[in-house]
Order: sequence, then C-alpha cells, then structure tokens
Amino acid sequence: MRPHARPLSTLVLLTLLGCPSATGNPYGAKKEQPPPPQVSPDDPRVAEHDGELYTQKTVERIQEKSRNDEDQLGLGSGRPDETNGKCRLYAPKLPEPECCKGELGFDVETVQQACGLDVYLGESFRFSCGYYFHQGNDTRWLRLSMVPEATAKEAAEHHDRKMTETLGDRYQPSVPVPGIEGAWWSQHEQYRWAFLPGWDHARLLSFTDDACSDEGIKKVMAQIIAAKPAPEGAPRLSLVPKARM
Repeated sequence: MRPHARPLSTLVLLTLLGCPSATGNPYGAKKEQPPPPQVSPDDPRVAEHDGELYTQKTVERIQEKSRNDEDQLGLGSGRPDETNGKCRLYAPKLPEPECCKGELGFDVETVQQACGLDVYLGESFRFSCGYYFHQGNDTRWLRLSMVPEATAKEAAEHHDRKMTETLGDRYQPSVPVPGIEGAWWSQHEQYRWAFLPGWDHARLLSFTDDACSDEGIKKVMAQIIAAKPAPEGAPRLSLVPKARM
C-alpha cells in the first residue's frame, strides 16, 4: 500500500513559485528612455503629407503606390491608356482589356473626318475589335472583325439567317450598299451591319445610327476595302489605328 502523499511545505512552495523581493529589481533600476527627437517641417529628413509629418522615404512609398493605383484605373475604367506600348487602350467595362488582335484596315483619321467624331478614345478587343470616340457628352463606337466567309454576300446571307431565326419578320435582310461595289448591309432598330469585300475573308463593320451618317460611313467602307493587309509579323504603324494604303 502506497503511503499518502504529504502536502508540500510552505518553504518548498515559495522556492518553486518564487516570492516578491524586498529589495526591488535585482537587475538595477530601469533606465529612463530619452525623449523622442523633435522634428519640424524644415528638417530635410521629413516631409509633409496630408497635414502630417513622415520620413521622406515613407512619403515616397505613399506617392509611388498612388501612381500605381492611378495607372491601374486606366484599364477597364473608361480612361485611355497607352502604357502597354502597343495601342491606345480604352475599355469602359472590361476587367482585363487588351489591344485588337490584328490590323483590319481601320483608319482613325478617316473615320473622324467622314463621321465628324472629335476625339479618338482608343480600342479594345472582345470577340471583335471596338473603336471608341468621344462626341459631345457621349461615346460613339464602331466594331470591325474578320468573318469566316470568303465574300461579303456569303457573310451577309449567313448573318441574315441568324437574325431571322431570332427576330423573324421584324428583321429585314441585307441589301447591296449603293455606290460601294461588293458591299452589303442591313439594319435593325439603331444597329447597322456592313459586310465588306477586298481581302481573303469578308470583314464585318458594325455601328449605330448615331455614330455616322450614311454618306460618311460609305467613305469609311471605301477606305477599309481599299486598305492593304499587314505583312506577316509586321509591327503596327502607330498606337492609333492607321490603315496601310
């Protein structure tokens, strides 16, 4: 039979747990901390930011972060941006916009003159290439893409079938564009589609009524048809689309 454990004596407990020292801190009195250095706006090591004093390096980091944040606002926020070095990028709603995939014969200067559009905002790609202009208080756009069909007539017929399936009798089939040989176009409400010949595949130009007049858009069509394809691997002529004539 095991003997009962005896309670620890008071002396043993004090040895294990320790007790307050009657003589105070055995390591000596705590040294007083020196007062913080006083600085003023005249000190070259500090700078003022929003009414407060910071070290110069801290302010530089704040300013650098602010510049980076502003740069990011150009992408997908409706602000033109050329920092990519390839194009003037403009995409008011796309989270990760990108430049158009290739040259399609679009010429910004021609469009501005023919359609009376003042400011070219930029381009962005989503299924087709969108070109944006600022006019008055609004944004105008035109879109251009290459389609699988070899001729403009075949492309227009394919488009008509798809639109008729969706809209029925409300959609009117494409017709030849007066004065533009080989081109076809159609319309539904404010939306317009023009199918253009000239390259190995037809190109589709889409726009809205308020983007350009009929006479103006015909000048744009004629210029796109006359434009030459870019040689394989050739760099763009400029950040702003310029046709090769």
